Amino acid sequence: MEKILVAVVIVLLLYVAGNAFYIVLKTYQEDDEFHHPTLEILPVHWIMDFLLFISRKLAPDHYFVALFKTLSFLYGLFIVGVIILILSFFFF
Repeated sequence: MEKILVAVVIVLLLYVAGNAFYIVLKTYQEDDEFHHPTLEILPVHWIMDFLLFISRKLAPDHYFVALFKTLSFLYGLFIVGVIILILSFFFF
């Protein structure tokens, strides 16, 4: 039973990491939602809005998009690292 729960958590975390990497690869638009509307149970848009807020406060107007994409990439790498730790702890 716990392996099924771990598999569900990993799938949800893969969705979050995939969303972060999707933001890195897409072109920035001012009115983006930063999440796919299929899974509204995860507050992914809150995290991306927070990263956008941080990048707007830290960088000038010309560079905040690059900082936002860099922070999104690092966040995606962090989530992938968490997934690897969960996999190594429960399945290996």
